[in-house]
Amino acid sequence: MIFTLLQNGVALVSAALGASLAVLIGVSHKHLCALISFAAGTLFATTFFHIVPEAAEILPLGAVFLALVSGYLLFHLISRFFFHVCPACAASHFDEQTASRFRSIALLLVIALGFHCVMDGIAIALGGSLERRTDWSIFLAVTVHKFPEGLALSALMRRGGYDRARSFFSTVAIETLTVFGWLLGQVLLTGSPETPVFYLTLAHVGGGFIYLALHAVLNESKEHSPRYVFFFFLFGVAFISLTNLIPL
Repeated sequence: MIFTLLQNGVALVSAALGASLAVLIGVSHKHLCALISFAAGTLFATTFFHIVPEAAEILPLGAVFLALVSGYLLFHLISRFFFHVCPACAASHFDEQTASRFRSIALLLVIALGFHCVMDGIAIALGGSLERRTDWSIFLAVTVHKFPEGLALSALMRRGGYDRARSFFSTVAIETLTVFGWLLGQVLLTGSPETPVFYLTLAHVGGGFIYLALHAVLNESKEHSPRYVFFFFLFGVAFISLTNLIPL
């Protein structure tokens, strides 16, 4: 329990570091694209190399598939009817018009990203009850993804007229919802760890990871060379693959 709480803290620090980079230095969209694509690879690999195999050991494949689809659809519906569930994954959509009307869409962004952060926290909480490689894979994927997420969100706030301090602290405040997700994960674990509901929830989270990964890669490929995007995506996949080789 304490260990996964510390993991949440590290993930939050990653988002804060990304936000700091945005407000103090800034970053080109090409460099942000590399970070986004790399993070997408880690999320994708974590789902298919770790989450799906863990869930498939307990659940029928049909149940795993439906849980994955439910996680994917949840993020898809939130992005379609509220706001992009991941600022980093949808960075290519954030044009000057979006930035100029940021204040009017801020609440929608908080709702959408709030769901995303809660799912991240649940993932880290559940990972603590899984095989150690799966736990580390989930932790690394979430932590890596938090950095460009914090960077993109803080950069959007800056373009929307927020000063540096407000952009930074607003980003950190929203990302703190990851801890709320961790608390929900602990509630799920109380008295019934590793039940079918546990693995259904795990696969549901994996479906959300797939949405984030595919959405990021497809959007970035519209703005940058697909080869460039795919290179960093595969780099992220390879990074997570190393967790299977390192003795833990």
